Amino acid sequence: MIGVISITQLITYPSFLKIQRDKFPDFHKNYVRAISFVAVPAMVLELFTLIYMNIYISNLILMKSLLVLIMLWLITFIIIVPIHNQLSKEFNQEKIISIIRYNWIRTVLWTSKIFIILYIFYEEF
Repeated sequence: MIGVISITQLITYPSFLKIQRDKFPDFHKNYVRAISFVAVPAMVLELFTLIYMNIYISNLILMKSLLVLIMLWLITFIIIVPIHNQLSKEFNQEKIISIIRYNWIRTVLWTSKIFIILYIFYEEF
C-alpha cells in the first residue's frame, strides 16, 4: 500500500488540479473505478494478514500496527471516500486541496506501519 498511497499522494491527487473542469467528473469516476481494483483488494488483504498475524504472534507492537490500520480505514471511509463522492459530481479545487492534505495523514500512517512490521520481523526472526 505504500507504493499505491505514495503515487496517489505525489502524482495522482496533485494532477486533479490540472484536469479541465468540464472533463473532471468523467476523469474522476474512471480514476476511482480503476484505483479501486488495486486499492480495495490490497487493503482487505492487508487487514486479514494483520489480523492473522495478531492471532498467531503475540506482540504489543504488532497490535499497534493493527490499530494504525484501523485508523487508516476510518480516515479512508469517513473522510476520503466522501470527498471522492463529491468530486465525482464536479470539479472543486478546495475539495482537491482538502483530499491532498488529508491523504498526507494516510501516507505517513502507512509508511510508519511498514516500519513497525519490519521492526517486529527483525526482533522475532
